This record gives sequence, C-alpha cells and structure tokens, in this order.
Amino acid sequence: MTTKIDQPFLDETIRILRDYIRIDTTNPPGNEMAAARFLAEILEREGLAPCVEESAPGRANLTATLAGRGDARPVVLLNHMDVVPADAEKWTVPPFSGEIRDGHVYGRGTIDMKGMGILELMALIYLKRRGIVPAQDLVFLAVADEETGGVAGAKWMLERHPELLDIQGVINEGGGGVIQDGKRWYEVSTSQKVICQTRFTATGEGGHASVPRKDSAVTVLIAALDRLRRHAFPTVLIPTVKEYFHRVAPLQKEAWQPVFDDLEGAIARNDPALEEIMAEPGYHAMTHNTAAITVLKAGEKVNVIPDEASARVDCRLVPGTSPEAFMEELRRIVDNADVRIEATFTGVDTPPSPHDTPLFHAIERAVAQHDPGCVVTPHLVPGATDSRYFRAAGVPCYDFIPFRLTIPERMLIHGIDERISIENMKFGVEMMIDILLNLEA
Repeated sequence: MTTKIDQPFLDETIRILRDYIRIDTTNPPGNEMAAARFLAEILEREGLAPCVEESAPGRANLTATLAGRGDARPVVLLNHMDVVPADAEKWTVPPFSGEIRDGHVYGRGTIDMKGMGILELMALIYLKRRGIVPAQDLVFLAVADEETGGVAGAKWMLERHPELLDIQGVINEGGGGVIQDGKRWYEVSTSQKVICQTRFTATGEGGHASVPRKDSAVTVLIAALDRLRRHAFPTVLIPTVKEYFHRVAPLQKEAWQPVFDDLEGAIARNDPALEEIMAEPGYHAMTHNTAAITVLKAGEKVNVIPDEASARVDCRLVPGTSPEAFMEELRRIVDNADVRIEATFTGVDTPPSPHDTPLFHAIERAVAQHDPGCVVTPHLVPGATDSRYFRAAGVPCYDFIPFRLTIPERMLIHGIDERISIENMKFGVEMMIDILLNLEA
C-alpha cells in the first residue's frame, strides 16, 4: 500500500520547513545550536526524546530514536543543519524568509539539506503517531558543519558515539529523482569522489605597475592556470559508473543509447557521440578527475605589482585515484618550477556501498510504489557528503533525496533563489515513509 498524507499533515510539514529555513545556520559560523533546539522541541512534543550535544561553542548535533523491535540493526536518517552563504542582494526574496511563491518554498537549505531533514523528521513523526513499531531502531541524526568538512558534526559524533556505526545503513543527501527531456529516473548515490583541495602559488619581483614585468607573479600564475584550464584529464571508469550508464541507457536519445549501454567499449572505439555526452558537466564529472579554479588572490593596489599570487583549486578525484599521483600530474601539466603546488586538504577514499542490501531494495520498492516503471540506479556523486565518514568504517550509505528535480532545479543547490516545490515536499515525505515501511519486507 502506498502512503498518502492528508492536507493537515502536509500543511504542518511546510510550516515546520519554513520555520527551519528562518534559522540562519550559514557556515561559517554555523549557529546550529539554534536549529538543534528548534528540532528538539518538535521531537520532544512527539515523545521522541532528543539529545542535543555541543561540539564547539554554538555548534550542536542532535539524535533522536524511534525504538524498533530489535529484529534488525538500526538505520540512521542523516541530515545536516548548516547551510552555505547566500548573497541576499542577488536573491528575489530574502534567503532566510521561507517565503512561499508560485507553489514553492524559497530559502537557503530548502534542497541542501533542510528540506531533506524535514522529510526524515516528518517520516518518523508519522510512524510514531500511528503507533508503528519498526523492525529496527530508526535514528534521526542532525549534524553540524557538513558544508566545511564535518569536523564539528558527523566526524565529532562518530568519534564519541561508535554505536552509531553498529547499524545496517544510512540514508543521507544526494541522488534522487531526475527529470530530463521528459524522462524520469532515480539515482541512489552509493559512492562519492574524493576531495583534493590545492593551492597554486607563484612568486616574482614586485614593483611599480608603470614598469610591467613579463615574469611577474600574477602573469606566471595566469599562465599556469591557463595550462590547467586547457588540460583534458583522461577518462577513469569505476564499476558504479559503468552500471549507472548501463541502467539509464534506454532513457537516452537514440544516438546515445549504445554509448551508455557499453561506455567502456564506446571509449575504446572512440565513439563520435562521446564528445557530446561528455560535454554534459554531470556526466563528465562522473568519469574524470576534475580541477576547478575557485579562489584567486594577488595584489591590493592597482598600481603595485605584487610579489606573490595564489589560486585555490578544488579537485575531485574518481575513487581509486592516488592523490599523490594526481598532485604529480598537476605539476606535469603546469610544468613550471616557479609555481608551487601543494595539497591543502585530501579526503578519504571510501569503498562504494553495495546495491544488494535491504535498505537499497527498500528504496527501489518505494520508487516502484510512487513512480511505477522508473529506473533506479546506483550513482557516483561528484561532490562530498558526510556519508564518507560512515563508509570509511564499512557502513553502507545511500544518498537519496526523494525529490523529483529537473537539471535546472538541481543547479539551485548552493545557488540563487534555492527553492523546493510544495508538491515535491508531499511526494518526498510519502516516499520517505514508504522507504522506512519497506524495511519490514
């Protein structure tokens, strides 16, 4: 039986989401304590006994458990309370207003990931109010600091609560329903790329800008970054990505289908359609190591040639890539001893989660209930989520937000006018409830 929530429950869901959005948890500094107290008050009213723990001044993490029968190991419903900054001048509504416009709730975090947090919260509340006792404990875990690495959030909690690793799996952000060219499919992210953040630094003689230098720090850095910009990194395929392309092949336009069905073979024969397919940023990111130039820093005054210039480059590596080997590759690309390239942060390469588990199958069954006939596929997420801390300990994680989003809607994550439709919130709550109910099957 497919769950359908009534209008009062949906209205309550939207009201809670709007109130949650209005709590500014921009990270830095985070201010997750205010958000944790907000969630704790709701959970307390429902008899779910929340526990709030402060990991640093103003930083908080929250747990609450719907007790099960103990027939299976627990499932963690993971979400983060912090959000990235929002430039209010560029938004059409205040980014922390929770304003409703044209059937959408606007606000920073509506997709990433306060909206998902509320789906998990309301699914627990739904089960609790109906007296449903699941086979396993369901642990609601809202954490701090995901947007800047999770040190004060997921990492901090797992170091202090190793019992959170004695579970069958995690549901977290990432993946979800894709709408493209009139077709729909569902991605369950079972793996993620590895963060490798770097700094490029060039030095040179400074002086007055009226006497330009061809070898100034700035010009040397620009030349190095241009070599990086023009470099084509080779294709790197892992089994998860090959399986993803194979499963969604029937949904592609006719010329692309043979390539998607056998991506490895298409690369070996240099299929003409590859260039067009890999021009799609998402497909390219899944199949290549990437390097994005994100921060530039040099002089302070227009009439002074600076003696140092630097750039931050955010690299994301396909699992299995050696960060040390990749750093050497960057140095070969730049080919200039006057540019120092160093890694400032390297994430952990974690094994992909299996897609033959009760939790993955529960997601598949929920999709079949709510969107019959749609493909469900494992997926490599190009970004990074807190799931990496669980996967590093061998815990299966399934990054899956049960929204149906077009590609432009997905691009609202970290973007201007981030928003989610009320229709998607209804769909998401219903599917989240059924994922949890399907764990009984």
